[in-house]
Amino acid sequence: MRHLWRSVVDKVAAYDAGKPLDRELRAGQFIRLSANESPLGPSPKVVDAIRREAARAHLYPDGGSTELREALGHRLSVAADWIVVGNGADELLGLLARAAYDPGDAVVIPQPSFEPYATEAILAGASVVPSPLDGYETDLDDMRRRVTARTKAVIVCSPHNPASTIVSRRRLEAFLDSLDRDPPLCVVDEAYRDFCDDPDTIDGVDLVRRYPTVVALRTFSKIAGLAGLRVGYAIARPESIDVLNRVRAPYNVNRLAQVAALAALEDTEHLERTRAVVLAERPRLRAALAERGAPSPPSQANFLLVKIGDRAMAVQAALAQSGILVRNGAGVGFPGHLRIAIGTREQNDRLLAAWDHVSERR
Repeated sequence: MRHLWRSVVDKVAAYDAGKPLDRELRAGQFIRLSANESPLGPSPKVVDAIRREAARAHLYPDGGSTELREALGHRLSVAADWIVVGNGADELLGLLARAAYDPGDAVVIPQPSFEPYATEAILAGASVVPSPLDGYETDLDDMRRRVTARTKAVIVCSPHNPASTIVSRRRLEAFLDSLDRDPPLCVVDEAYRDFCDDPDTIDGVDLVRRYPTVVALRTFSKIAGLAGLRVGYAIARPESIDVLNRVRAPYNVNRLAQVAALAALEDTEHLERTRAVVLAERPRLRAALAERGAPSPPSQANFLLVKIGDRAMAVQAALAQSGILVRNGAGVGFPGHLRIAIGTREQNDRLLAAWDHVSERR
């Protein structure tokens, strides 16, 4: 019988985004704290921009996201040719794999971490070299020991998903300096960087300026609340961006997404309000859950990874019955944990009330 599908596909699983609940969410039946989404949603200026652009949905978008790249470049103090925009950071991971990974290459990836890191490497024929976390921390010493002549890329996620911790600027610089004169790509995923308040937080743009093989990934999904429109971008040296553009689809970011991202960039007050909610609610929620016997590592993201042991599945189910959706850590490499996004004060209070109700029933 003719074999129709690539055998490598057997090595990966479909990404589990959870049960679709848009109808229930619109009806207010659930608060979704399971997907690390923005607590405030998009700026009203974004919604207006989408409405204005909707009548032009029959026209192809700008294939190079030119205006958006120029606006990003102005904001980041780099030229537009240092940026490529993608259909979410997920697509950019695929572009990196398509452009860089050959069969026989090795890609060093923290374990556990965001699943598409490994999926894209496997589909490209590369070998995944997992580097176990040290508790909740990325172990750069272990990653460095795993770099060999076959290593095409190392991936660093800071803040880490799902552990919520950062790799400090000084440690990452020491790691990059330790690589030989022919270093591999270093992909720095900064999806949650906007929620950091640690002064030793890395800045991927600065790293790209100083280290030629660094590629930084950022997204509009989190701080800007555009997860449903899928807009991410990579910052790298122009020679690297040129290679990524060669494997990028011609119209990979749609019209509505481009105008929405531009409007989001312009509404700095909304971005700051979103950040302020997370920075105020994160320590409050973390302390309240710790008092209830559910500690978590010091988060620099817009979520907490809460440790509750063998009660995780039961608590998740009970919270869902109360209309609160959280992510079971077993699905992201941390059994005995729940991953909980930071909501508004009202949402977090509802979570805590539901948590107390669950505890009373036990």
